[in-house]
Order: sequence, then structure tokens, then C-alpha cells
Amino acid sequence: MATIKDVAEKAGVSAATVSYVLNDARKVRPETEQRVLWAAKELGYQPNTAARSLSVGHSSIIGLIVPDMLNPFFPEITKSFQTEAALYGMETVAMDGNNDPQRTRSLVERLLGLQAPGIAFLTSQVDAPLKEYIAKKGIFAVYLGFGTPSPTIANIAIEQKHGIEEGVNHLAALGHRRVGFIGGPADGAFAQRRKSIFLECAAAAGLETRVFDSDFTVQGGYFGCSRVLGGFDATAIMTANDLMAIGALHYAFDRRIPVPAALSVVGFDNINFAQFTQPALTTVAVPRAEIGRLAFQSLWSLIHESPGGDYEVRTDLVIRQSTGPAPLT
Repeated sequence: MATIKDVAEKAGVSAATVSYVLNDARKVRPETEQRVLWAAKELGYQPNTAARSLSVGHSSIIGLIVPDMLNPFFPEITKSFQTEAALYGMETVAMDGNNDPQRTRSLVERLLGLQAPGIAFLTSQVDAPLKEYIAKKGIFAVYLGFGTPSPTIANIAIEQKHGIEEGVNHLAALGHRRVGFIGGPADGAFAQRRKSIFLECAAAAGLETRVFDSDFTVQGGYFGCSRVLGGFDATAIMTANDLMAIGALHYAFDRRIPVPAALSVVGFDNINFAQFTQPALTTVAVPRAEIGRLAFQSLWSLIHESPGGDYEVRTDLVIRQSTGPAPLT
């Protein structure tokens, strides 16, 4: 197991400097800090977080709350966040909000009990009163698309329009003129934003549309596909996430609707499973590892008294085999 001396030797600095960096006990030059952190990562150095907590006077635990641990969109974000946090000697407590505002509030209370200095919320289930409560408690917070930067708040936005516009224009270029959309919950701000962007892009492309609000699950995509296609001769469907796109593919298979010969399907997220569906799913890719890294880095900056930033990650269309030319009529 690597020691502080090993890290110091690899970084070309003193053991004391390594300690200053890993314990945030004294300011060092940025290039020195990066060299130490790189050496620690290369050697797999694991700091003694209990000792660190005593030395800096606050907990080395930070919170990460996601809406649904079972959703394959979040594991890569969580892993990236935890990996980045470990580099800085911080321990991550990852929690499942279960898409429930009350549960999310109770998780915040638990993290307060652990004296966590900051929490990253990768969920929209944080209402205004809870945000105010978090701020009053002096807890630093990072939000995914629903935060206003301040001395205690940072915001990470997913730039959704570029990817959705690419998806809509891709379908239009293939000759599709009637396109359905299966969205997320009607009471979900994030889901409704994604739906409104689709409708805006579809209108600009001159497409006829039918929209059905669902629940981000495979089953919801299956049922949503049946509702969208009922009485509406759509030749393509776009969904607000990949799980619902997989559900739509299953519905098409059960009804013997060939994809993409009779129906094209476009998802959103580019989860790892998307490339293994039959046919492989065309989808809008979201850089999940980058979200995790940014979430930790922005939280770390807040904890160390840097102003909260407003960050954005870009989406891009990944074209696979689930989309093709519109069938001739």
C-alpha cells in the first residue's frame, strides 16, 4: 500500500507538501497540487479520512443524491463522482431519493447528521423550501439544471437542445413527417423541459407530432408507444430516455412492427445497454462521467470558498440501426 512518502517521491515534493495538499491544510501552487494529486492517483494512495477529519475540523463525507439508483443513467455518474472525490481524500455517501421530495428531505437530514459540508443533487426532487433550508444550514449544494449560482450553490446543466435538434433533424432528413414523443412525468420539471424542446424542434422541422407523458421506465415506454401509435400513423418515435425507447422497441416487436423499416426509434441518454438492443438504438448521448466529475469539482470549489459556477455539458446524437428511411406510403 502506497504511503505519503511514496507519493512525495513520485511528485518530487516533500511529504509535508503532500500532507498540505491532501488535507487542504495550507495553500500550495496549483501546479504542485495537480502533481501531488496525479501521483496519488497513479499510486492508488488511500488517505486516512478519519485522521483528516480531525485535522481539518469538519467531516470528510460529502453527499450525492440521485433520483433512482436502478436507472442505468446514474451509475456512471456516481462512479465518476466517487473516483474524483477519493482523489481529494473525500468519502462519498450516495443515496437514492426514489423520485420522492419527502424522502429527499429526509436524506438531507441524515447527511446533516453526518456533518457533510456539501451535497450534490442529481435530481429535480428538491423544492424551493428545501433549497432555502439547505442554504440556511450553511450546506454547499450542486444542482443538476435547477440551481442559481451563488456563494453556496453551483449548477450543472445538460444542454439538451443540440442533441434533440439533431435527433429531430435526423428523422426529418430520413423522410419522417409524423413523429411521436414519449416523455417523462407530467409533474417533472426536467421531463417537461425535454418535451418542450422536442416540440419546438419538431415544429421548426415541420413535423406532425403526438406526445404522451410517461414515467421514464421500460414499462412506461411500452405503454406510451401503444398510446402514441393508436390512431396516429407515426413512422418514428423519440423518447425522453433510453429505458422508454427500449420499451418502445419491445412494443414494436410484440406487434410485429419492423424497426426501422416501419418505425424508427430514437432514445435519449446513450446508456451502456443502448448499443446492445436489437436493433442497436439511435440515441442522444449525455456525457455522464463528465457530469460526475463536474459535480464533485464544483462542490469542492464551493467548500473551499470559490464562487458557485454555472456549468454546461453538451449532448450529441449517436446514430445506430434503430432509425432508417420513412416507409413509402
